[in-house]
Amino acid sequence: MGTLWSASSPTQARTMAERADDFSIQISDATQDAVILLSSQMGSSLPQSRETENLGDRDPLFSTSSKSPTSSLIQRKSATSSPHSKPLRATPPADDSESTDQKKKLPVSPLPNKEEETQKKGMKSWEKIVISVETTAFLCVMGLLIASLTADRFQNSMIWGFKIWKWCLLLLAIVCGRLAGFLITNFLMSLIWKFWLDEKVIYFAHGVKKSALFFIWLGLVTLAWGLLFNHGDKREVTRGLAGCLIGSTLWLLKTLLIKLIGSVHATKLFSKIKEAIRNRKVLRALSEMKIENTNSGIQKKDKVSVETMREIMDAIRGKMLVPLFYVHSDVDEVKKITDEAGARIASDEIFTRLAGSNNKDGFMDFKTLVTSVDDEKVIQHFEGVAEDKQHIPGAEQNNTEQDKRIKKSVFRNWVVEIYKDHDSLNSTLQHSKTAIDELNVIVSVIILFIIAVVWLLFMEVLSTKLLVFMSSQLLLVVFMFGNTAKNVFEAVIFVFVVHAFDVGDRCVIDGVQMVVDEMNILTTTFLKNDGEKVYYPNSVLALKPISNLYRSPPMTDSLEFAISLRTPMQIINDLQDKITKYLEINPRKWRADHSVQFKEIEDVNKMKVALYVNHTVNFHYLAKRTKRRSELVLEMKKIFEELKIEYNLLPQQVNLSYAGSAAPALPLAFPVKGS
Repeated sequence: MGTLWSASSPTQARTMAERADDFSIQISDATQDAVILLSSQMGSSLPQSRETENLGDRDPLFSTSSKSPTSSLIQRKSATSSPHSKPLRATPPADDSESTDQKKKLPVSPLPNKEEETQKKGMKSWEKIVISVETTAFLCVMGLLIASLTADRFQNSMIWGFKIWKWCLLLLAIVCGRLAGFLITNFLMSLIWKFWLDEKVIYFAHGVKKSALFFIWLGLVTLAWGLLFNHGDKREVTRGLAGCLIGSTLWLLKTLLIKLIGSVHATKLFSKIKEAIRNRKVLRALSEMKIENTNSGIQKKDKVSVETMREIMDAIRGKMLVPLFYVHSDVDEVKKITDEAGARIASDEIFTRLAGSNNKDGFMDFKTLVTSVDDEKVIQHFEGVAEDKQHIPGAEQNNTEQDKRIKKSVFRNWVVEIYKDHDSLNSTLQHSKTAIDELNVIVSVIILFIIAVVWLLFMEVLSTKLLVFMSSQLLLVVFMFGNTAKNVFEAVIFVFVVHAFDVGDRCVIDGVQMVVDEMNILTTTFLKNDGEKVYYPNSVLALKPISNLYRSPPMTDSLEFAISLRTPMQIINDLQDKITKYLEINPRKWRADHSVQFKEIEDVNKMKVALYVNHTVNFHYLAKRTKRRSELVLEMKKIFEELKIEYNLLPQQVNLSYAGSAAPALPLAFPVKGS
């Protein structure tokens, strides 16, 4: 037979050679994409998120791929082949139909530092190598197994008294047992993500995933050895594998316990993280002038979407939130908010874009904001702080809701407050798992000691008599460290069972307000209002009453003053009406229900009055509370001046007397000279 084709000219031969090279390049690229896709699936069983921030770049656990290798290859080729293509916009795509290149242009949450980035990249490379080796070993061992069962030459061959196919199955369990455990755990994780989308369950499942994988792997090896090989000559191997299997079971139970306790702490942060995610999405939508329904994924029936769930898990495990981004109005470039000054700049640019031509007087129509974002909490917030035209100088009086406007400073304060909450939550996430990590170390040391003893007992290296002798020596250790162990146990009960506070909560201990800075097993660090750090032993805190202001409902405040007893009743009624009016026009700061109590009369001259008002926040927000109280005091001063309410002391009788020696009497006449 001749060749299948022939080139009619050198030009045609070169063309065919170039096409062959392109085809080989496409095959190699597709193979590389397949390996990357396989390794990313190994690192995560999470569904693909449509969120613009690719959380998989930060944690291999959450790396996924929504496109097939072929489609991703085509998109990458199309993005790099055209030298005259226009630069992509930084605005996030509205749906999944847009190209992957546009998603790559969007902001990716940065890593805390270069060391973590290098470490995560190393883990990805290590996972690729492991999956490649396991896949290659599986193919080789399967080929040898098929040959040992079908080829006459290998059917009766023996190695150390056992047939080759038995050794092949054992080798499969040893080399590829981890791959089988990986497939089983990822299948279970997929079911959980599909049918049981709950924060606690997913956090708990991801925490025990590695321990369960190792347990399945070791169980397959032990099962293969026990079923395929005799127990006579290799009895010590069976005992060793059984001891290791029991040790992995104990380790799995330890992980279950630690993650169960950790889920209690993580639950306290879920609501804060969801609130931060919602605010970040709203801020991004406003900067893009795009309506985005943030209620559907977060607030509906207390359930979250897959995208939000991925971000919550990444924040809990990575101890960092996705940074705040906004789209610059001039160059359409995505910028990150890193400080309060950046938040003010972002708020001014977003406000200018939303207000448009109405920005001359520093106000924006409330209707414009409502049409720009679909979030109930944000709309309710700005509805409470919006001003009517009658409050604007020179404007006609109109109380309709459509004519409400939002002041620029109010919008700026809202954006700055979002950044402050975001930064505070980042700090909380960095310190929230300190106590859990320390408890994990303590329990791990105890479990490792128990595993070592159990394995030595199974291997008959450690006898029962020797174990009894060693346990008797523990009495000396208990005598030396018994008090420390008691304090540790009490601290664990206080931190994980009583759980009076979390990191970031404002508490009152011994009459002093402090913020929880860091929680450890033995001590808790607090910060006073002046920045002073205070270390409290947890065993001491367990005996003290603790007021947690963060967990408290909206609280009541009081203001006492005195008025003259001669104040007419009409002015007193006007005073109450003005107080009521002030509270009603500030629904964001004060509740309408209040009480004015006339406590007592002193000296038939003055009357003590107490005003009790209800805040819309608790006293955890110290700055808000003090600012609102200061505004209330100034408003009361203004009301007193308008109503001419004064207080004067009663006339007092003052008796003056001179205490001292009497002055000498002067002579009435002077002697005459010469007389």
